Amino acid sequence: MRNLRRFLTPGWILGVITVILFAWACFALLAPWQLDKSDDLQARNDRIATAIEAAPAPVDQLVNSPLDFTDHEWRLVTVSGQWRPESEALLRLRSVDGTPVYQVLTPFATDSGTEYLVNRGHVPVGEAGSVPDYAAAPSGEVEITARLRKAETGESEPVTVDGQPTVRVIDPAVLGRTLDQPLEDAGYLQLISDQPGSLAPVPIPGIEAGPYLSYGLQWLLFGILAPAGLGYFAWAEIKARRRDAENAAADGTADGAADAAADGTADGAADGAAQGAADGVAHGAVGSDSVDPDPADDRPASTPEEDATAARERAMRARYGSRDDAERRRAHRRADRLRS
Repeated sequence: MRNLRRFLTPGWILGVITVILFAWACFALLAPWQLDKSDDLQARNDRIATAIEAAPAPVDQLVNSPLDFTDHEWRLVTVSGQWRPESEALLRLRSVDGTPVYQVLTPFATDSGTEYLVNRGHVPVGEAGSVPDYAAAPSGEVEITARLRKAETGESEPVTVDGQPTVRVIDPAVLGRTLDQPLEDAGYLQLISDQPGSLAPVPIPGIEAGPYLSYGLQWLLFGILAPAGLGYFAWAEIKARRRDAENAAADGTADGAADAAADGTADGAADGAAQGAADGVAHGAVGSDSVDPDPADDRPASTPEEDATAARERAMRARYGSRDDAERRRAHRRADRLRS
């Protein structure tokens, strides 16, 4: 309980709160965020791998609900119908191999009556962002092979460039209203090469592991290390304070013993000097009857007690110095202990 009260300071309280919040963020927010991205990437890799190996299938066999665009994304499908080149839009702010491009989006009306938005491919951006000339979609009945893609999310309001509507993301619901076409709004088709109406095909992403799994594990590790580090610093603080308390107690005991020894030695020496002085005075007094006093010495004679006191003071000063000298020696001893 005593050690606990030592940590109830503003610095330690703020540190504990910070570590708790950081660990909570690591386990509840940051690690799940990266691990979810890793799961999404792995799911996309699985869909791409399946799509590469699977043969094209009629679109009506794979698409029966809006979720099928997500579940079967990147799968090759075949569809018959006619292009609607009079209703066309562009996807802007995209690049292929580092080159800015426009991707051409054209509606395609199937024989079953459903209209899909089809990404026919890309053309390079012209000077000052202008739209270059590109081949129009053919007229008449055609059969195309394309990949299923789910609709993108984000700001998709169209902006007119060179008289054509352009968008930043492919959202068939928005483009259907802009082009006045009843488009399937759950997803769209991405045309492959060598198809009627295809331009330079948009490449599909490669299969990659990505850094998200390692990032998620790192956040979990940080969430464990933060409380462990706080515990280590608390243990080091307790250990340092115990060591300081033991050193202070040892210094007090040593100072007391040294003072007691010095006082005892000084008292013994003073007593011995006093006794010797008294004996000398007594012997001198006995023999003074046969010695004539010095006539030049007219000072008043001292008593034996005064002579003994003076002799004791001289002996103490000669042996130990004054009391100020003793205090200075004690101060030096304390300073030496603190430095060591």
